[in-house]
Amino acid sequence: LSRHSQKLVPEATVKAINATAMFVEDKAIEEMSRAFDRPTSYTKRAIVIRRATLANLFAEVKIKDRTQSGTPPVKYLDDQVYGGTRSHKPFENLLIRAGAMPPGMYAIPAAGADIDAYGNMRPQQISAILSDMQARRDVTQNASAASRKRRLKSRTKRPTFYFSTWPMRKPVLHLPEGIYKRLHFGVGTAIKPVLIFTHAPKYRHRFRFFETADQVARMRFPLEFTLAMRRAIEQSNQ
Repeated sequence: LSRHSQKLVPEATVKAINATAMFVEDKAIEEMSRAFDRPTSYTKRAIVIRRATLANLFAEVKIKDRTQSGTPPVKYLDDQVYGGTRSHKPFENLLIRAGAMPPGMYAIPAAGADIDAYGNMRPQQISAILSDMQARRDVTQNASAASRKRRLKSRTKRPTFYFSTWPMRKPVLHLPEGIYKRLHFGVGTAIKPVLIFTHAPKYRHRFRFFETADQVARMRFPLEFTLAMRRAIEQSNQ
């Protein structure tokens, strides 16, 4: 018993904790698929594990809060875990900073938005909007008079330009506040809403991350520890 308590029990505990953490991760991803409509692979990879060691007998299962590029998943999943008002997306902050969107407002996709298979706006369209709104961080990527002229002369595709109804002015008073695209045809033009400005959207508590993790860990750890301890004793007796 003394030998087991000094060596085998801590080692079995580490293995049981880490096995439980991996099981929690799997169940959290399953819960994502229940809570969200077609979550992206990027979102499904948002759950990460900090593994237990003999020096630290605990594991951490959390939503990723750091990435080398893109938005850290915790930025947009927190709203789904806790509910409440979501934070501004990076492109919304750029539109506000450029004066193309009212401060405190949010942008939601409209009929003219180019939506991908997961229900999100395609980055290419967001990039084009920011360029036409003179809102890109790199000012050399903003649309210039020359680039607009080249688009109008293009014969390979229908020229498209984006404009904002903010600040409100007489020609656009009849339109809901938002970002629109103007399509140029051979005989005229047409406009279509791409983003509509709205007040802060409220999110309900949808992603049961903590509830799932707590329930799974309480259920799974005793089993994992029993199995790990049994294997350790069998190996020590060989």
